[in-house]
Amino acid sequence: MNDALNEKCELLLKNCSTIHRKYFLNDKLLSLMAGLIFTSEDKEADPQKLKECKKILEKNTGLLSNLRANPELVILSKMALSDDPEKYIKDVSEVYKKIHNGTKLENSYMALSAVLICDLGRQDEAEDLIAKAEQIKKLMNKSHPVLTSADDTSFIMFLALTDKSADTIAEDIEEAYVYLKDTCKVKASSDAIQGVSEVLAISYGDTKAKCDKVIRLFNTFSDRKAKFGNGSDFIVLGSLINVNTDTDTLVNDVLDAEVRLKELKGFKDDEMDRQKRMMYASMLVAETYGMQSAVIGNSIISNALTTVISKQIASAISFAVNIASSAIPAVCKKDDEEENNG
Repeated sequence: MNDALNEKCELLLKNCSTIHRKYFLNDKLLSLMAGLIFTSEDKEADPQKLKECKKILEKNTGLLSNLRANPELVILSKMALSDDPEKYIKDVSEVYKKIHNGTKLENSYMALSAVLICDLGRQDEAEDLIAKAEQIKKLMNKSHPVLTSADDTSFIMFLALTDKSADTIAEDIEEAYVYLKDTCKVKASSDAIQGVSEVLAISYGDTKAKCDKVIRLFNTFSDRKAKFGNGSDFIVLGSLINVNTDTDTLVNDVLDAEVRLKELKGFKDDEMDRQKRMMYASMLVAETYGMQSAVIGNSIISNALTTVISKQIASAISFAVNIASSAIPAVCKKDDEEENNG
């Protein structure tokens, strides 16, 4: 294992341990999410700064606010990493109000969507992004009503943040879904196939080529006796397609990281199964391949909390966390190219 990857593993362990000692009454997975946020920024968690941010959060939000429910520890972590924690939470609160405006049932997924918009510095475009996300959701519901649910909310918002039109996004998702399920007959659940299709729709390029890389990764892991599940954890493979290395090297790196994590408290066999460790290992590997910006680290890890909220632990954590490493660079690269050509 290279030094950078080993350091990531060690930092993740340290951050999770630090946060869990401070917030031991919280679900341990929430401590892991917060640890991932700090690790993605190559920062050590600061309990005192988190305590200060909690006071700021309480001052700026109501007792029953969803910003202080399941996502609270994530939001505190992001506040602690921001230059101005009070401005950050005020921005998130304003965007959150716009997202749930007119909606009878507020939920934590809406709060995570607000975090995502602010992490990307797009709060001034909130109304347009919310409208686009609603359009995407309607198109997805039309194609697969049973597979589209509330826990897609924050990820649909991420899709809305790309430069693709709602129609193009829906078409890309459907093309990937049909190719993987009907043409390639991938042995994964319909939910998992839709999830990976959504991940692939974020980035640009030929849809079938991206699907083929997912299949190559899946088969290579299986050949190494390290098969990803055929359920929702299958989604994580879609986040690895843009890592700039060959398949064998990428798989070796993920498995090396998984072995290293297994040695650490919180990741041992009696605490976590191998497939979950492979998901976390995938996220750490992706980050060591140069995908280190604040945009990457802060924007997508928030989506990982959909896992904690829905308690579908194995899938959404890796799914959302790893999207960050592959998807944001693709989106930002296109933006940069257009700016340079403009």
